[in-house]
Amino acid sequence: MIVPLRRGSALGGDVGHRSVSVVCIVGRQKVPYAKERRGRAVKKLLLVALAAIGGLLVYRQIQADRAEQDLWTEATDSVPAGSGV
Repeated sequence: MIVPLRRGSALGGDVGHRSVSVVCIVGRQKVPYAKERRGRAVKKLLLVALAAIGGLLVYRQIQADRAEQDLWTEATDSVPAGSGV
């Protein structure tokens, strides 16, 4: 609800030759704050999701590198596996 103040009141009135109008918003102050909080929550959620995806990609790359290293170790080993030596 928007309540305009009249001239000569505490917040509005004549200042020199200009007329100053002040509008007071009543009862809607929590809505912008709630939207701001929701926006922050969404940003945090997206940041956590991106971090999780990045961590998963790094983990998968490390696993692939280990598998490739194991394959190279097996292929270039001078003593075959199971030879009993």
